[in-house]
Amino acid sequence: MTATNYYWFVASLPHIPRLFEVERVPISRIRLQERLKMLGDGDKNTVEQVQRFLLWDRQQPERTDDEVQMEYDRLMNSVSNKLVRDIINHRIDVRTITCALRRRRLGLDPPSGVGQYVEHIRKHWRAPDFRLAREHPWIPRVREGLAAKQTLNVERELLRATWNHWVKLADQFYFSFETVLLYLARWEIVDRWTRLDESAGRQKFDQFLAQTLAFDGDAT
Repeated sequence: MTATNYYWFVASLPHIPRLFEVERVPISRIRLQERLKMLGDGDKNTVEQVQRFLLWDRQQPERTDDEVQMEYDRLMNSVSNKLVRDIINHRIDVRTITCALRRRRLGLDPPSGVGQYVEHIRKHWRAPDFRLAREHPWIPRVREGLAAKQTLNVERELLRATWNHWVKLADQFYFSFETVLLYLARWEIVDRWTRLDESAGRQKFDQFLAQTLAFDGDAT
């Protein structure tokens, strides 16, 4: 796909809001998928990799540490696009840190987990924020929210942490394939948020925690 076509494609997409806390997605999933069919074959394959990962990331079936590690290794071996790898690694890092916060609150051992922070978390297990708050300022708020059982607030902080990362990256690209990938990543967060409400907060949050790593049966 040429640069001119990227310009046209990005310009044809509805504007993504600067904040994700809105009432509805800017474009339905069906219409978005129809637009994505206009991409070239190579781009379609990369987009499908991103979408499969984002879907996998939000699904609820229980997974063992080995299953998560296998999926992560498979993705890292099959994905060459630098931005896609960043999207995957960032989501994995958020999952690992969240799982560690939850496990420590329950008096469990550190997660075996996946990603760059596993050994760092083990080394700083007793530090309130695993000495990661400078790089990830959302950790104290999530830790406090977990302690207070503020279900929706914790969900919001976790989504905001990822959202802010995507926005920061998106500001670096203009009318390129990376712009398309980050549009999809942000759309997915808006979609997740619009499906939440106060009455469903506890159930949704429990499902979200079920996604975190190191669920080996003693964490429930």
